[in-house]
Amino acid sequence: DDEPELAEKFGVSSIPMLVVIKDGAGMWRLWFLSDKRIGLKGLFRVRMLYEFTSAVTPSAAGGSTLEMLFINKEGVHFGESTAISIISLFCDELFFVVAFPVMLIFIPIQELFAISGGVATVLSLFLIGYVLKAIWVSILFVGIFIKPEALAWIIKQIFRIKFLRKWQYGAMRTAAEIRTCSRKIKHKSISFWVTTLCLSAAIWLARFSIVNFLIMAFSTGEGAEFLSFHDNIIVLCRQIITMVVMMIAPTPGGSGFIEVLFENYLGEFLPATGIVLVLITSIWRLLTYYYYLVIGAIIAPKWVAKNFGSKKLEG
Repeated sequence: DDEPELAEKFGVSSIPMLVVIKDGAGMWRLWFLSDKRIGLKGLFRVRMLYEFTSAVTPSAAGGSTLEMLFINKEGVHFGESTAISIISLFCDELFFVVAFPVMLIFIPIQELFAISGGVATVLSLFLIGYVLKAIWVSILFVGIFIKPEALAWIIKQIFRIKFLRKWQYGAMRTAAEIRTCSRKIKHKSISFWVTTLCLSAAIWLARFSIVNFLIMAFSTGEGAEFLSFHDNIIVLCRQIITMVVMMIAPTPGGSGFIEVLFENYLGEFLPATGIVLVLITSIWRLLTYYYYLVIGAIIAPKWVAKNFGSKKLEG
């Protein structure tokens, strides 16, 4: 009888900690990749601006395109900031590509994709997103470890986009420098990659665990049940799948699309329907989406005014 009550207390107390772990791991990764040259305030600005741009752009675009610019404005050379963004992006995408076969080892495919007893809808959308991610990881791998000239070419093409042309000269320099960065990256120690990959995994696992703890927090009332370890793993795995599916959502941050998928895909594990379901969904999106919209809306105008009011992008 005490199990649901313990779950509620544990869930409520742990949710803020998970948000801190998620953003803290992101800031730590940036600090580590920048050779510890960015201060705490700068790390916070970059992290919040990155999440903000991810929230206001379609999911496939994300905030990675502008992350190099955010890092550059914290005093890191543009070529190196590009390398940091590319490494971060590679590790993030690699997490999803590796996670799927690992999930299949422990969870039957029917349990991973089931919605109302069927697997076709989510499985089809997931496979599209997964294949796109696998292709993107392959391109990044080739660019970083095998043929950096190809990655330099991609950067040149990006900065031929009309609204980015004013920084084209700097991008050309970056394209040249990326070859040098690639040579350095190739010779990074195993501990460098282990640390970066572990921090990347911590970012995503903390983000996904928020839903698990929200379910615990609302596991109250008559008939409430504490999720088993197996069910908790399924909830976590289904969120990873949801994030891959969200990649092909056309709306900013997957807004609208992701709420519907969330309620149907995880509905069987939620402690109740109606207002409780709405509350869980709303709090989840508040902590993983709207939270960054609010902070970004505060930081972004000041950041733009400071960096683009009378300056040009550093070369």
